[in-house]
Amino acid sequence: MNANDLLIELRKFVLIKSGLRNIDPAHCKIISEYVFQETKNYVSETTIKRFFGFANTLHKFSLFTLNSLSQYIGYNDWDSFCKDKENQTTSVQSVWQDLKLKAHAITEISLIAKKNNSGVPFSATANRSFFYPDFDYFLKNNYQFTTVSAQPGQGKSILLAHMVEYFFFSENALYKNDIVLMINSTSISTIIQNGSTLKDWFLKEFKFGSLTELISFFKKNPEKREGRFIIIVDGIDELLARSNHFKTFIDFLYSIEENNFVKLIFGLRTNSWINLQPAIYGSASLTKAWYTGLFYDEDTLSNVPPLNADEVLYTLSHIENKIINRADVSPPLLAQFKTPFWLQVYFKLKDENHHLELSNPLLCYELISYFLEKRVFLAKKSTEKIFLLKKISDCISEGNKKLRVSKEKILSYINCYPDAYEELLHAGIIIEEKRLSTTIPTEIVRFLSDDIYTYFLFIQITDKFEYKPGKSFFEYILNSFPAQNARRDHILNWSIRFCINRNEIAALKNIFKLPFTNREKNTAFDFFCYVSKFELTKPNSNFNKLSIGVDFIDIMASGRTMSTLYKETIKTISENVLNEDIQIMLHVIECNVNLIDVDKVSLANTMQLLKRNYKRLGELFPINPYDLILYFYNNIVNKPNESKTLEDKIIKLCQDIDRSGPKRNDEITATEMLSYRLVLITLFSQKSYAECHRFIMAILSKYPNIFYVRHSVFSPFLLLHLGQTYIKLNYFKKAQRIMQFVDKIISSEYTYHTNFILASFSIFKANFYNATNNYEQALIEANAGLQITGNNDFKMFEISLLLSKIDTLKHTEESEEVSNVIKELLNFLTVHKLSMPDYSNLSGSEFEHTFKILKSYRRHQNL
Repeated sequence: MNANDLLIELRKFVLIKSGLRNIDPAHCKIISEYVFQETKNYVSETTIKRFFGFANTLHKFSLFTLNSLSQYIGYNDWDSFCKDKENQTTSVQSVWQDLKLKAHAITEISLIAKKNNSGVPFSATANRSFFYPDFDYFLKNNYQFTTVSAQPGQGKSILLAHMVEYFFFSENALYKNDIVLMINSTSISTIIQNGSTLKDWFLKEFKFGSLTELISFFKKNPEKREGRFIIIVDGIDELLARSNHFKTFIDFLYSIEENNFVKLIFGLRTNSWINLQPAIYGSASLTKAWYTGLFYDEDTLSNVPPLNADEVLYTLSHIENKIINRADVSPPLLAQFKTPFWLQVYFKLKDENHHLELSNPLLCYELISYFLEKRVFLAKKSTEKIFLLKKISDCISEGNKKLRVSKEKILSYINCYPDAYEELLHAGIIIEEKRLSTTIPTEIVRFLSDDIYTYFLFIQITDKFEYKPGKSFFEYILNSFPAQNARRDHILNWSIRFCINRNEIAALKNIFKLPFTNREKNTAFDFFCYVSKFELTKPNSNFNKLSIGVDFIDIMASGRTMSTLYKETIKTISENVLNEDIQIMLHVIECNVNLIDVDKVSLANTMQLLKRNYKRLGELFPINPYDLILYFYNNIVNKPNESKTLEDKIIKLCQDIDRSGPKRNDEITATEMLSYRLVLITLFSQKSYAECHRFIMAILSKYPNIFYVRHSVFSPFLLLHLGQTYIKLNYFKKAQRIMQFVDKIISSEYTYHTNFILASFSIFKANFYNATNNYEQALIEANAGLQITGNNDFKMFEISLLLSKIDTLKHTEESEEVSNVIKELLNFLTVHKLSMPDYSNLSGSEFEHTFKILKSYRRHQNL
């Protein structure tokens, strides 16, 4: 045995002694402790890692290390171990077994290297068993070589490692008699660097001058062959890029004699495979010997398809140490993770940052940013690489299937920085392919993923506007990318992240003011919430506890979506912001949320915080919102209200507004909008409909064009409140005109409205049709509203719509259905542990008696 074989044997016995079949880096500390307990010699964890190939070995192992490990497995020292092993092999071993022992030693090292290079723990990687029958078919049939070809990051190396373990190395391996020789790029580079040729190395290790010589030997001596000889070569793409190595590889393929027991498997990137194809197709024997496999795609030249959802969830579950289901991962992220490479990026990012959940769509963008930061922005030749990537993204056009550019078009840039270009190719950020559908096959270049291309498009925009986002910045996005397009969505999201990173919050108001679609505005609002929450957790962020200002309040007050995300964002920011005025405003918004949630506990807690700042509230707001919120709190907990003082304050405010001169729409403040909302729902709850009408007219006097605002939910809120007031005052024609107007503006895809507004509109329409005796249509609107409230958890609206439905059904012959809806309402209140506050009853006056009975019954139940 040579020294390498003896080390392999020692590793094997150390594993057996330690009770381990496989080993990972975490076991090395345990083995270090075992050795010390057994021998009283301390061999460090780092040395054990080097011994098992988990760390670079820059020198030979010391005699102390070898003696200690030999003593651990029961020998006096390293010399005794060596002599014993030499004695065991003095008896003539078969040629096949000798080859197998040598190959096993090399393969084991290659396998450890593959596991160490896995971006996520190898045990967490999906084994991709779909490929096993295909590989088994190749082994059993008369093919000589196959390729596992894929783009960078598709997981071909890990797939090969799993196949070696499954078919040849595991305890229940199918083909234990076969010889497996796995060679990776490191092994080949080491051979070349040591001044040897692959032929010299093969002769030294296996005692045959070449693979052809080995094949000839076993053809002449078939009785000496005990299985198949499997050679797996992976990671040699960089070597094949050099013409001399490429020629050596082609010559090697041509030199192999036809046989049925030597099997060659090459792990190649598709751009390497493109260059190999002409050589293979030019030879009838090689074409016959090549097994493409069931999963080979002629267009992509790959036979490694993306991960499926189950494989992604398997790996995520192992990374997170808990079961991850499809519902736990945002759909865009699940799609991104189908390229295994992004799972590796996630594993590294997670190790550095624990704040992002898999359900958070921001994670897609953080992964891209993190990857490009490491591979481009902080890498060598970063300036040249960024320049090239910008130029490539600038030249790319939409092809039939992919975004790509002819290499010829960017050749001048490549020739300026050839090394940087090669590094980008090797890193897998850009990919070269052959376009075969044209008359003359042409080389094309594209990005690893469209998401990276989109990022560099966005970088181009920031350059164009000198990193100053403003109205023209967002107008450019609006005019340069078509609506209802995923690329525009991504560009907007990058813009939101960019603005919040730089704490330029005011710039984001342009998304709502410009004619982006309502879907885009709602998506942008949600993403604004995700990013602001995340930025607050980052150290040294520009958007921080000290810097959050009134622009943030303006956006949150204008986009009152009442979603779970909205509630969480308001709460998170309010708990962390240090500016007391901003915190007070956020607490007022929180109270608004709690009123709609009918959440008396949260409402009471936030009111305690507001009460401490009662004087400052009066200075910040046109009317002290605490007084209005207290009115609703008493309503929820069934306490009597002293409303005379409150009425006087509202009348005074109404007079103050009326006396104000006309103002532009953009002059209305967030504190005004928050105050006016609370006042209007207070007046409505008090059934002061005439006062409610008077108050809206006062607002119109101050802001004559307020109904024409399309970038804030305050305008439709005001319109709907006026419509509800007209119903109560029996001005049905005016109410109908409001309904038609709101329907028209909401149907415009550029008007910003939310599910909260849609639910409010359903209540308004149900009440209108009820009041005008159109009970069939009232029922349709109530049911449509209930579908929205059920999907969005608008508890107060759910109660209001159920009450409206009961009111409607009472006017029909459906007495049994009335009972069913009453049961549904009471069950809803019980499940959510809610009261039924007076302000939830928006039905007609004749329904008052029924409402009191229902409320009394509910109160009786609580007792």
